[in-house]
Amino acid sequence: MPLPTCYCYLVASARKAQKRLRCFWSWKGTSWGASNFDQATISGKNAAFQQAVDALRKRFRFDFVSMGITAFPGAPLTWLYSAGETSNRHRRISLAPGHGIGGIVLKTGKPMLFTDIDSEMDPREYSSYPIVFAEDLRSFCALPLKRADHVVAVLLCAFRNVDSSHAETFRALISDELRGMFCGLEVVSEGFMGLGEAGDRSEATPVDISGDTSFAGVRDTDETGAPKLLRGDLARAIGAQEEERRRISRELHDGVAQELLTVAFTLQRLTDHVDAEGADILEEARGGINGVLDELHNISVMLRPSSLDHLGFVPALRSQALLLEKTYGSAIRFEGQLSLPRFNRALETQAYRICQEAMTNACKYSGSDVVTVSIETAGNWLHISIVDEGCGFDVAHPAIKGTGCGLLGMQERANQVGATLSVESNEHGTRVTLVTPMRSSEEGDAR
Repeated sequence: MPLPTCYCYLVASARKAQKRLRCFWSWKGTSWGASNFDQATISGKNAAFQQAVDALRKRFRFDFVSMGITAFPGAPLTWLYSAGETSNRHRRISLAPGHGIGGIVLKTGKPMLFTDIDSEMDPREYSSYPIVFAEDLRSFCALPLKRADHVVAVLLCAFRNVDSSHAETFRALISDELRGMFCGLEVVSEGFMGLGEAGDRSEATPVDISGDTSFAGVRDTDETGAPKLLRGDLARAIGAQEEERRRISRELHDGVAQELLTVAFTLQRLTDHVDAEGADILEEARGGINGVLDELHNISVMLRPSSLDHLGFVPALRSQALLLEKTYGSAIRFEGQLSLPRFNRALETQAYRICQEAMTNACKYSGSDVVTVSIETAGNWLHISIVDEGCGFDVAHPAIKGTGCGLLGMQERANQVGATLSVESNEHGTRVTLVTPMRSSEEGDAR
């Protein structure tokens, strides 16, 4: 079957764009004068903003108030000015446009209001809104803040409980206190939306493991204790998925991203040929392209980090940890080191996926401020543990979150490389431990 013309064009354009890639990074680092705020404000040192946030919390007795800002058009939103926070975890959250409450409000330009999150939001969706999880919010109002018709910040006012008086409090905040302005920025207070308007967020179909007492959630096992089903269908599915992840990641990087670079170069050439209004539009377009490129990079890393192929297990895991820290606000600490720089390719891949899933679960669901990843080698054995100090869960009967297949997939990946995976959890936190025989990459790398 011949490839579509558009695909061939993308490949050809990608090859041309790759030759210009080195030049682009110097272009991206150039100052275009398109910052939304001065450097002091971006660094969290605007005393007036902090005083305004403090005053709002005191005036309306909110449990939590925060002002998230963006450095330039298309940049992620960070919660820099806050009052009533339980920890600094939320300050580490970095939300791309369209992600999380701040990112959704930033992208759509519409305000949000929920007076009872537990009844108005699917609990499985909580982890998609990190600020709600980080600060245990139950009722909130999020308002876009504009300058020159562009959303540059978001104001979030929230309670940690549910009360019938909250709706009136939010009304008074908007009508009586803000009156269309906050910190010199225009407040958008019309066209309130629900989460369903933010994009396609179809609900995941839960997996029924309610009657099971085994770790993986599968009743039928073979003589070794490994699930029979997993030995066949799921094992093949995981292998095929890994290849598809690698292919899509490569296409995003070498295809779509390179095509965007070509568009960026074209915009750069227009700089000297437009008036002041045109220059502003170009700056906004550049910021948007930068944001898309960053998002493509994040997606590519989640699919298949190039560092796993080129640098190995630990660098790839550290790269993933940085992404999770920005997304969910938990600090991820690493302890120990490997005795070998590289080891068996199949083991690297499966160990990485298991640790990726464990770190993601800890950041999304545990509520822990710190996640610790310990890596040790002893003789020919690799020992990895991921520990959080969060709320814990019932290992025998885990609540369904996301697709509900996380523990199942982790166990099967461990089975594929002859590893032992264990999960211990109680009210003091969770420990995921992976122990596996280890071979260097020279000892028969299974690719």
